[in-house]
Amino acid sequence: MNGLIAARLDPPQGCWVAEHRSVTVRGIQRRMRMVRFAAGWLVSVDGPQGPTLGADRSPYLATARALAPLGVEIADAMALVGPLG
Repeated sequence: MNGLIAARLDPPQGCWVAEHRSVTVRGIQRRMRMVRFAAGWLVSVDGPQGPTLGADRSPYLATARALAPLGVEIADAMALVGPLG
């Protein structure tokens, strides 16, 4: 189930957008959160040891960094993100 949350912060900080997704990693469904800021993306994924975190200007690289501790390769992480708006 995908959800979208948008919030406006006081200027000049701008806007952030958060998206929640369910992803399947090695047969286990996990919750993934993607937050877009003006400077880039933060992505976290619920893992067996707790949430992982990835940050980058690219949503694909941020996702790859968040999924790397779960053994997900960069190409698979990019496919999980898919095309963005």
